[in-house]
Amino acid sequence: MIRMNEFGIITFQSTHHAMRAERILTQEGIKTKTIPTPRDITLSCGIAIRIAVDDLETIIELKRSGKLEYKELHHLRVVDGKRALSKLD
Repeated sequence: MIRMNEFGIITFQSTHHAMRAERILTQEGIKTKTIPTPRDITLSCGIAIRIAVDDLETIIELKRSGKLEYKELHHLRVVDGKRALSKLD
């Protein structure tokens, strides 16, 4: 049996930016989970936000509209313990 998990991971310039983004995403009805920033993504800010893959396009649109500010957006796929990471925005 293949085990697979997929997430969106949002990184930030600072903890302040992450906290503000979490508040905005919650107001937009997007479920979030604050996590330590994976080291294979960046070492800049210690926290990141994990979101559902289904919300990735909404996140990009919120940034384009100026409502949300973040450093990078990544798609993380874990299949049988192997990580595949791709930068989206």
